[in-house]
Amino acid sequence: MESLSAAMTGATHVVHGAALVYSGADWERIRSVNVDGTARVLRAASVAGVRHALHISTVAVYGTVEGVVDESTATDRPVPNSDYYARSKRLAEEEARQVARETGLSLSMLRPAAVYGERDRLMAPNIAGMTRWPIAFLLGTGDNAIPAVYAGNVANAIARILEAEVDGGVWNLGLDHRLTQREMLRWMAEGLERRPRLMGVPAPLVRAGADLLERLGVPTPGAAHLPLGRAARLSLGENPYPSDRIRADLGFDPPHRPEDAVRRTGAWLRQQRAAHS
Repeated sequence: MESLSAAMTGATHVVHGAALVYSGADWERIRSVNVDGTARVLRAASVAGVRHALHISTVAVYGTVEGVVDESTATDRPVPNSDYYARSKRLAEEEARQVARETGLSLSMLRPAAVYGERDRLMAPNIAGMTRWPIAFLLGTGDNAIPAVYAGNVANAIARILEAEVDGGVWNLGLDHRLTQREMLRWMAEGLERRPRLMGVPAPLVRAGADLLERLGVPTPGAAHLPLGRAARLSLGENPYPSDRIRADLGFDPPHRPEDAVRRTGAWLRQQRAAHS
């Protein structure tokens, strides 16, 4: 902790966003990084005299939910034992609050949904992979809004939270602009300079297939430990995280539109592949 606090000396604000996200690591490793690491960073911030710390959490802490979710929704719903990321981030929030109580550190939290954008190593490459073939499959009709937010808009939200310094403040960021499955795939393909045909898979078939594969222990492609059933529900349903509070409290007005952000993300992936080919 001494090296951490030394590195923070002179800083007025700290943003803690480091975590293993559906990495495939075992539970002990994920707990060490996501839970114990959070406590170490925030304790070090307190020792260094940091004025305000922002902990980046996730909407996954809400667990299995039905209907609209906001910041008043309790984070005590069931989380599958296999969902190491959600479990660890829920525990990390508890650790963060405990550190704040013990040290007096001013603390706020931001809970984003899945974050995509340039330099994304998880969501964007998976979406891009779905556009590789002549036909790209949509889950259901593809016209539902998905819980995904652009990294540039998350950065804008972080800046507003740091400026506000609301001790104990918690905000969801599950929706910056409405973005459907169909739009995500189409705009990603355009950024990649691909033109697949989009075809929907009936929702009941998607749910049945996901449940069967989850029972067989098959992981979600590209996101180990994310239960297939949860991935299917999020993909098929309407985005349950409207994120109204951050707009009302902090005047959050996401500057980046998804039609541009998704295309830029696809173009960045295309450039990366060309540079390494």
